[in-house]
Amino acid sequence: MVLSASDHVLPPLGNKMPDGVIIGARGANGQFAEKSPINDWYVAALATAYPGLIPVQPHYRAAQGLLGLKTAVEKAMAANGGKKPNSEEMAAAMVGIEWDAPPGHIKLALGDGHQAIQSNAAGRTKWDPDAKMVRLVDIEHFAAECVNPPPGIKSADWIAQGFPGAKCD
Repeated sequence: MVLSASDHVLPPLGNKMPDGVIIGARGANGQFAEKSPINDWYVAALATAYPGLIPVQPHYRAAQGLLGLKTAVEKAMAANGGKKPNSEEMAAAMVGIEWDAPPGHIKLALGDGHQAIQSNAAGRTKWDPDAKMVRLVDIEHFAAECVNPPPGIKSADWIAQGFPGAKCD
């Protein structure tokens, strides 16, 4: 069985999730996040604030969005002498920005700099009786440029053409 965007169902399903199910998460979120100082900080902060919480995709998306907004505000303020940016300045500052977040590096690279891309991952489920949780094993990571079409190519066309321009390891 393959569940392409289902890391968020693992905590509530617990030992009812069969071993060996291939799982994805719409990005390298949760157990798919690669080790980094920002991810380590984020997981520790969540554990302190919410004991027992297993961070999954929605938690990572929230942090990713807030850090993207912070990046855009800082860019807009730098461009206008440190003043609070208005809506137009914010919109302009967001085009093509990049930032680091707990799930990795995020880039507004598609849609003329308005659509984000990020790395992705997939793995298999394995119940961990000691931790009393589903672990993801045999995780494979994919670069953002491997799982997203290059600018100017629609996803369906990119797939039909055999993934031209994909940058995979």
